[in-house]
Amino acid sequence: MRHTFSKLIGPFCFPSPRKRTLGMAAGHGYGRSPEKHRANCPNTVCYPADEPELDGDMPAALRPDTAPRIRSVDLKRSLTLRIAIVATACLALVTAIALIETHAEEQRRAATTADLVAKQLDLQLMRINAGFDLSNRFPDLDVVVDNAAAGGQCVRFYDERGEMKRGSCVGAATSDKRAPEWFSAVSGLLFSPGDGVQRPVTYKGSSYGAVVVSSDPEAVTARVWREIKHPLILTFLTIASLSVFVYVAIARALRPTQQVIAGLNRLADGDFSHRLPAFRLAELQRISEVANQLAGKIEATLAERGELTKRLMNIQEDERRHLARELHDEFGQNLTAINALAASIEKAAEQDCPDVCIEARSLGQISMRMMQSLRGTLLRLRPADFDKFGLVESLRQLVDVWSASRRQTRFELSVPRTLGALPDNAAIHIFRIAQEGLTNAAKHAQASTVRLSVEPIPASGARGRDAAGIRLTIEDDGAGRGANGVPAAGGRGLLNMQERVAALGGSISFDDRPDAGLRVRVIVPVHPEERAADELSRH
Repeated sequence: MRHTFSKLIGPFCFPSPRKRTLGMAAGHGYGRSPEKHRANCPNTVCYPADEPELDGDMPAALRPDTAPRIRSVDLKRSLTLRIAIVATACLALVTAIALIETHAEEQRRAATTADLVAKQLDLQLMRINAGFDLSNRFPDLDVVVDNAAAGGQCVRFYDERGEMKRGSCVGAATSDKRAPEWFSAVSGLLFSPGDGVQRPVTYKGSSYGAVVVSSDPEAVTARVWREIKHPLILTFLTIASLSVFVYVAIARALRPTQQVIAGLNRLADGDFSHRLPAFRLAELQRISEVANQLAGKIEATLAERGELTKRLMNIQEDERRHLARELHDEFGQNLTAINALAASIEKAAEQDCPDVCIEARSLGQISMRMMQSLRGTLLRLRPADFDKFGLVESLRQLVDVWSASRRQTRFELSVPRTLGALPDNAAIHIFRIAQEGLTNAAKHAQASTVRLSVEPIPASGARGRDAAGIRLTIEDDGAGRGANGVPAAGGRGLLNMQERVAALGGSISFDDRPDAGLRVRVIVPVHPEERAADELSRH
């Protein structure tokens, strides 16, 4: 069977390396080496039955569950924060430059004051020498300081021995309020008070001492603060306004990214027919074009794979039909002949050869068991009367077989009278899905009741009892789904159901029942071209 089927369909490959196809279940690839499979499919990946999965050989860094994750950053906040940091750094630089220039100006002012005071004292010495002033009044700083010194400056006179003879300070202006502590601390870190500006006092080659002019650091800092306070506040408000404006502008420019994210989420959910719209922003438009191209290629690939899988299932059903007919005609007739011959031998040897009678009876029992096994095999391959009686009667026969074999479980079938004739391919696929579902429920669900219902999905404008699709529901009151969300009736059967439904372009869902158990809903579309082709083949 496997060899015949493999020769019939040839090597069957899919471009996806992550998922095995239905060809494996049909026996494809037995007895062939991986090298022969790769030779048959140079541009794809083939999976013979004895070839290991590729997930185990994949590097850990490339696996989705072990790939390193990068911490996401909000673009609007990131750009706004960077602009604010750069602007604040520029503000700090401008403030430092203003402090440097202000302190340099203060040094020039102190030097000017020192020069003026030294010249005034030189004139006082000249008046004393001419007899126009008293020597005990030297140095007279009051008049000089009042006219020459600026606010916050102190003028001190030191004699030639370095002793301070007299000093005078001018208070800061009342408008120079004390600077904030943080500003004073920054100014103190950048500039030290220093020793002031010194100018010598000489007359006729003789040194009488020196004048030292120094500035009060707090007064200087207060004056600097008064000069740059308003520009500083204005600049800070400008930075804040600029940050808000940039944030709003970037948010407005990136608003279409929500559409991009929504579209990519739909693609991630499997809706490859969705396309992203066009955008005015060049970068987003490029993303949209690439995403749409990728979605189109994936959609085309999935459609091609689905068509190939559907063709494979149809070929598989044709092979099953052929094998069932051959088994029924050949093995069935031979087993019937053997059983009849054993019964004849048993009756003929009943009196003359009792030993032969016992062996004939055993031969008849063996042939009956083989007949029963053959009936089960034929039912799994294809119901004997499926082509004659159709889907509904075959489903009833399937339910009866399970009811007879699993007496502890009650099997129920619900089919409305409105269900009309279906195309042969669609009918056999629905039967296979129901067969897989009942098998899984009977073997794994541990249910007391299993219900199977089939109902048509009416199409708008359909004539007669033609349906646009079939809704098949299998529900039980068994174990349901486990803690991990996986149905208890798991295994290869559910995977076969999912692959078959996907190949038919339908949908399948697994839901927990309110009381207990699992509900499997399957929707299989019935295409008009299939119905037309089926009607044409019948005529």
